[in-house]
Amino acid sequence: MLLMRSHCFKQYFVGICAFILLFCACTEKESSNTYILEGSLLKWQPVTLTFNGPEVSENDSINPFLDYSLLVNFSNKDTTYTVHGYFAADGEAADTSADSGNKWRVKFSPNAIGNWDFRAYLMEGKNIAVKQFSLPKKNQSIWDIKGNFEIQPVDSTANGFYRTGKLAYDGTHYLKQSEDQKPFLKNGVGSPENFLAYSEFDGTFDNGGPDTPTLEDGLHEYPTHVDDWKDSDPTWGFNNGKGIIGALNYLSEKGMNSLYFLVMNENGDGNDVWPWIAPKEQTRYDVSKLDQWETVFTHMDKLGMAMNVFTQETENDTVLNKGELGLERKLFYKELVARFGHHLGIVWNLGEETNRSPKQLKSYADYIRKIDPYNHPIAVHNHVRVTGERREGRSLDPIKETFTPMLGYRNFEIPSLQMYDTTEVHKEVKKWLDLSVKKKRPWVVYLDEIGHWDIGVTTDTAANNNHDMVMHSSLWGSLMSGAAGTSWYFGGKDVPNNDISAEDFRTRDAWWNISYNAKKFFEDHLPYETMQNHDELLSNDKAYCFAKKDEIYVVYLPKNETTDLAIGDGAFTIAFYDPKAGGMLFDKQNEGWKITKPNSVELSAYNGQKEKDWVIVIARK
Repeated sequence: MLLMRSHCFKQYFVGICAFILLFCACTEKESSNTYILEGSLLKWQPVTLTFNGPEVSENDSINPFLDYSLLVNFSNKDTTYTVHGYFAADGEAADTSADSGNKWRVKFSPNAIGNWDFRAYLMEGKNIAVKQFSLPKKNQSIWDIKGNFEIQPVDSTANGFYRTGKLAYDGTHYLKQSEDQKPFLKNGVGSPENFLAYSEFDGTFDNGGPDTPTLEDGLHEYPTHVDDWKDSDPTWGFNNGKGIIGALNYLSEKGMNSLYFLVMNENGDGNDVWPWIAPKEQTRYDVSKLDQWETVFTHMDKLGMAMNVFTQETENDTVLNKGELGLERKLFYKELVARFGHHLGIVWNLGEETNRSPKQLKSYADYIRKIDPYNHPIAVHNHVRVTGERREGRSLDPIKETFTPMLGYRNFEIPSLQMYDTTEVHKEVKKWLDLSVKKKRPWVVYLDEIGHWDIGVTTDTAANNNHDMVMHSSLWGSLMSGAAGTSWYFGGKDVPNNDISAEDFRTRDAWWNISYNAKKFFEDHLPYETMQNHDELLSNDKAYCFAKKDEIYVVYLPKNETTDLAIGDGAFTIAFYDPKAGGMLFDKQNEGWKITKPNSVELSAYNGQKEKDWVIVIARK
């Protein structure tokens, strides 16, 4: 018998989509078992199934994370997804902080409209969670439940990824939005890396990280962003979460569409983020904390803000199984995938400044790809290369050491570049794009950290403000080579609002404008997914050229510079863009260029304004 009734969220969930409750008596072993189906039942929006199961706790003698395994097959006429579920305590742990209960849950992101059938198994056995990845041929389950639901088309009025779809790798240099097939250009925030060290998450505390006198008890509160929270936004518990949700709102309104954060820094720089009930309890997960993270990540999906999920960092990448793919590490990946894999903008990053060998990195990637039904892109981040300096125990070229063995590898898509010398960014991006093409698996290249570790991108009011330099060398330098986007790092421990202590994102308000100008220019004026770097067409090696030859050319011209550009025959238009101020294109035809010889033009500053950088667009009429 199947009963259906409407239901509303509690007041703190107002604004989240309405949902449907379905109670089902389909079970082979427990005729009284029921399930609850929640969600809008629209394409890309999450479907949540919650089942009754064993009454257990986070510290139960039978480990609910290792010794039970919930697997659900979701099938339509074309395909089947096998999705991992998880222990959900009382089913409302984000609000109740419960650590025990009988609720078991799975979340699924449907990629197609029409009828979907599901079959859910809850199995018990020693370490079964990291052993059993398919439904058993014979019934070896605590229960076996079947059901179905109907998915309707995308809500064209929805926001973020709920309208544009999941980010997916398609064998090109840009991730694509699965619904509209548009390329995704990342405009990312890379600090604070311990974004999730938030005081209103359960079980979160400073476990001995660096001295951060600007933070209360060493944790983030994001107090200046509480006013950026909106009445329709989520909270949890007793009105918690306004600071972190407001911070995301502010960044989204500034045009930022990606966030880089660690989900585990135990024994690392911050030592204040972990998914477990305690830093050393690495097979026992904090259900309420992770449910609260889920609230934040769901809000990111609605904002269209991608999740650069860094799974470890250089200081702690041997915390789990001494760096090998052992039981704790497998469970770590499995819990991340089960609880958060349904989100639409995920990139799984295998580690910040990785120390791990190519063999180990490939084993991590293979395992994640095996258990992630959505095939989210996989990345890794390199150690910095310092010219002329051999750092103890490290290669002179850790970029080459990290990425060369990954070229062409089937389960790896994104080199997450860190560059010490920003003047090398432009050539380094192009190098890895070209090498990946030669290996017949084109990479999506991200620039995810720049400059000396204690500088990064400065605050707007810093005495050593470096925005002009970073705009030229790193922002436009990477994009004009074909990079798929950037994340901006805030600098080290002695810098206000740094990579650990940043609380107020408005301290870089002007920088967000500059970064967004570049993204908007590419999206509004260029068929950039069809273009490539063509610096060879220029006479000045300080300038950059990005082009689809004989159709459209874009030249980045630094201040006080000129260059010749070789172009094809025919009539072209020319326009100028101020990359710092943004805004309109200036298209006066004879102020900043002249024909010097057949098939060549000389480019100079628009209207004689040599004191600033210019972006010049030459397009066939």
